[in-house]
Parts: sequence; C-alpha cells; structure tokens
Amino acid sequence: MPQPNTLTALYLQPVNTRQAFYSTERYEIGRFKTEDGKRKLWWHSSRGVSDPVRMRKHYDIWWCPVWEFDGF
Repeated sequence: MPQPNTLTALYLQPVNTRQAFYSTERYEIGRFKTEDGKRKLWWHSSRGVSDPVRMRKHYDIWWCPVWEFDGF
C-alpha cells in the first residue's frame, strides 16, 4: 500500500467471471486517507469513499503512485 495522502492510481479488475458480469474493470485516481488518530485506511476518489478491504473481495487491486501536477 502507498503512504496515506499520496496521490495514487488504482486499476480494479474483477476477481472472477461472475463478478465481471456485474462490474467492469476500471481505473480510479484518489488518495488513501486515515481517520483522525486511527490506523484504518479509506480510499477517497471522485466516486466517493470506499473501504479497501471490501474492495479486495470483489477486485484484484493494482496501484501506482502518481506525481501531482499543476494542470488545467
């Protein structure tokens, strides 16, 4: 897992063919963040907030750090 608050890209691939029927593989960009004073990580992206432990039940997760940039 990357360090908390690091901009990260995730590639989410469904675990099995049954799961692939209901959801597709996709990419997301966001950050893993912790609650104040706690160790639990949450995934924050444009799709909302997700629990990475639950996501792993449905997807194989590949991650890559992304360098921040000043773009449009």
